Amino acid sequence: MHAIKYLVAGLGRIGRLHAEMLKTSIPNAELHAVCDVVEPLAKSVAERLKVRAYTSYDKALSDPEIDAVVIATPTFLHKEMTVKALEAGKHVFLEKPLAPSLPDAKEIANRVKSSGLKFMIGYMRRFDHYYRRAKSLVESGALGRVISFTSIARDPSPPPGWAADPQLSGGIFLDQLSHDFDIARWIVGEVKEVYVVGGNYVSEEIKTKGDLDVVSIIVKFNNDAQGFIHGARRNTFGYDLRTEIYCEKGTIFVGVPMDTMMSIGTGNGVSYGGVAWFEKRFLEAYMEELRHFTSAIIEDEEPLISVDDGLRLVEIAEACWRSYRERKPVSVS
Repeated sequence: MHAIKYLVAGLGRIGRLHAEMLKTSIPNAELHAVCDVVEPLAKSVAERLKVRAYTSYDKALSDPEIDAVVIATPTFLHKEMTVKALEAGKHVFLEKPLAPSLPDAKEIANRVKSSGLKFMIGYMRRFDHYYRRAKSLVESGALGRVISFTSIARDPSPPPGWAADPQLSGGIFLDQLSHDFDIARWIVGEVKEVYVVGGNYVSEEIKTKGDLDVVSIIVKFNNDAQGFIHGARRNTFGYDLRTEIYCEKGTIFVGVPMDTMMSIGTGNGVSYGGVAWFEKRFLEAYMEELRHFTSAIIEDEEPLISVDDGLRLVEIAEACWRSYRERKPVSVS
């Protein structure tokens, strides 16, 4: 089969990263075109990567050479753009989350299942070497059964614009913490109940738009393991992502809050810099997920992360909002 020819739609930070990887690093894949409504941006990226530029998504989808689309646009555009791509006969790799609301997520799921096309949602932590090793250790039984799962996720700065509006982004539970719920489900098992406390501490814009910026979530799993997920939209020293899986016979730790590649020692002690944000931390994982999706198309196999996984994470986020508003534990339907 010929190389899978991709269109990348949406050229923000993550879209540009996907485009560059498809151009340089993904076997059996070819970056064919890029698309963004901002014409100077579309043209500059296309010129640099020597591919076609589109400002009309509909026109780009009419290109018969395109096999698959990477959709990296704002979350509130996901449903419309995914449906259009499927109707045009294109396989779809969709950046997380699936959609900002459950009705939109369900419609996407129904369209994907009736299309017969390949679909994957971009939860890149499943392709990270360290999280994969953690899952392998848990599944081997060497550490006994999982008793608790803990995850801390703190971003360097709050998101601006549409991403600060939960009606457009899905809010902190989807836009930020769905990564943590996804890796919890993948390694530990299905989530059955959540209890949330949260508030507004670090961002006036987020508060004004109706989202939360610091939350703590108690989680119960179907297998009776317990969990704790803490998320914050601003962290003074940089990206802080840590995961702990406590088992009967040992504990797995993934991630550290500092960059250990360089330290400075003085009479006051040893200091470390903060960890770089997600592009550097998960660079290889981003490449691996695109390799996996491309292979799934060529080999006619189901991708690792399904539309049902994306739908389940929207359901968990909705339960989190209910728990916060009702101030009580809520079962995940």
